[in-house]
Amino acid sequence: MLMTDAPRDSELVRTAQAKFDLSVFGLDCVKRAAYRITGNAAVEITIEDGFTICTINFSKAVGRASADAAIERLQLEVLDQDLRGTIAAETTSVRNAILALAFSRSGLQSDD
Repeated sequence: MLMTDAPRDSELVRTAQAKFDLSVFGLDCVKRAAYRITGNAAVEITIEDGFTICTINFSKAVGRASADAAIERLQLEVLDQDLRGTIAAETTSVRNAILALAFSRSGLQSDD
């Protein structure tokens, strides 16, 4: 039996795209997220009209559902990287104090 109207999920694609508003997510955050999701794909990052556009180029054609899942993973990873950056910025002084205390007792510095 020949189907003339294939369901959207069975459509094969080589690329998928996601947009991120630069006023919400920094470019560094998007780059980190893109790097984390690369496996069977390469991510091309461009900037247009205040948005970061990530084009995922799959190494072989994938189903639309797989492409949508890759976009969802990218979106979740961008949010994760953004929150990691926020937490790092908020805890910098505490982290530096802990490191200073740890190194002050390590004996690595001479008492001149």
